[in-house]
Amino acid sequence: MKKEISNVLNLIENGDTVKALQNAKLFYKKNKNDLDAIKLLAYTYIQLGNFERVIDVLEDGYKKRKDLKDFDYFNNMGYALSQIEEYDKSISYLEKASELNNNPNVKISLAEVFLKKRDFQNAKLAISKALEDIKKIGEDSFTNYVNVFLLISEINGALGKDNETINLFNNLLKNRFNENIFFLLSNIDPRLVDEKIAKIAESSLLTNENKYENKIERFNFVTPLYFGLAAYYQSRDKEKSEEYFDNGNKEIFISSRYNSHQYQERILKTMELYLKKYKSFEEGERHHGRENFFIVGSPRSGTTLLESVITANNKVFSGGELKSGKDIIEKNILSKDQSLSDLNHRFLSKYIRRTSYLRGEYEYIVDKMPENFLYIGLIQKLLPKSKIIRIFRNPWDTAISLYKQRYVLNVPYSVSFFNIGVFLANFEAINLFWDDHIEEKKNIFDIKYEDLVSNYLFNQEKIYEFLEIKAEYDERKRDEFFSPTASTRQVKEVIHQRSIKKNEFLHHKSEFIDAIFMQREYWSKKGISSKKIDFFGYKLD
Repeated sequence: MKKEISNVLNLIENGDTVKALQNAKLFYKKNKNDLDAIKLLAYTYIQLGNFERVIDVLEDGYKKRKDLKDFDYFNNMGYALSQIEEYDKSISYLEKASELNNNPNVKISLAEVFLKKRDFQNAKLAISKALEDIKKIGEDSFTNYVNVFLLISEINGALGKDNETINLFNNLLKNRFNENIFFLLSNIDPRLVDEKIAKIAESSLLTNENKYENKIERFNFVTPLYFGLAAYYQSRDKEKSEEYFDNGNKEIFISSRYNSHQYQERILKTMELYLKKYKSFEEGERHHGRENFFIVGSPRSGTTLLESVITANNKVFSGGELKSGKDIIEKNILSKDQSLSDLNHRFLSKYIRRTSYLRGEYEYIVDKMPENFLYIGLIQKLLPKSKIIRIFRNPWDTAISLYKQRYVLNVPYSVSFFNIGVFLANFEAINLFWDDHIEEKKNIFDIKYEDLVSNYLFNQEKIYEFLEIKAEYDERKRDEFFSPTASTRQVKEVIHQRSIKKNEFLHHKSEFIDAIFMQREYWSKKGISSKKIDFFGYKLD
């Protein structure tokens, strides 16, 4: 039995989660009444990000063993619930886990939940306790808790205490160099990275390049150095910076499994099912969605800036990038057997309840999950009274901004300009589809990033008028806005136009443009094509 468990854990450690799940299922099938088999299967589903299954496995496995509910049960349930945005239940489970075991992971999960609820003081308290626990384990353990330092950075940023983070990270790096802490520091403000530390990072990169071969090890010890040094050199040596960005993205590209054809097929299937089953569906409860705003667009197109404007008052709660809506729709719309009435029931019973909990006493909540652009037509059917703002940005500026972020799972196409070009052509296609097939567009408002930043106050008023926000706009609140995304510190700056008409990575531009036109040909054969050669009003050259 120990050998079988060890085998699954080794597969997970080496990144082969698919095979790990197969073995965990076999082990569970043979030992259904064994708690270790239940825990192993649940843990494997956690690694795959299938949190609904984690909850199902644990609830079913412990149903007749309520007296045996232990730390692993409460911790994994709490974590899984947090990932499907059931925050009230999550806190309850995590607090029980914390009573049973002084494990830093529980406090990390609690900090993440409090951060999402925008309860920054409790988030700070939880992450500080987690850091103390990790220090007791020893400095060698820091590498295993990278997310602690990311959370510290985000929470202090939300509280306006970036200096506290900078001092902590600098002190840690002076005592013992750590690749991920260097990366995080360089992304807070690369100008504050000491030249000596940058030299240590370059030296470490040379060593680590040859030392580590396993893709997980390379992700921990090689890629953060590439992206950290790229950020450090942006204002010092443009050519060197671009070279580091190129190498960092190549590193991730080699080990990534992104399949643009699968994404393309998902879009096509969404279109086909909408036309066959959902377009003619008569909405039921016409009042649903009155409290819900959606911001959609390509990642790095200005969604976070737009959210900071919409929530700069005392009426709108910042929900950030909520996964619930997208996840519920995807699990249902891509099933041929599912009806919209079933989806409607599931969506309303889960999404509305979860967003209402977060909204609290606020009148509205904004969900700025960019990829909800895939489901604009369905969101309209499910929440007829909701309002949707689409934001567009110059495609080349968007591509550069994507390429300069160390995305791995959530934006896997960002590692190559070719893949970004294919993605933006897909983004264009689904939006053209909605333009052609949505009859009622009163609840959709389009804006360009360039217009927002160049004529800011005028557009802020237009946005509030569209959303019917009866509240005073508070610039101070916008300045203090926090969002746990790559854009958060840029948004805190005074609104500027420096991110327009970027002149970087020109050696990749033809590859990017060619990818857009190539993918456009695919959609043209499917009957979807831009009536102009431009991209939502932007020239492609």
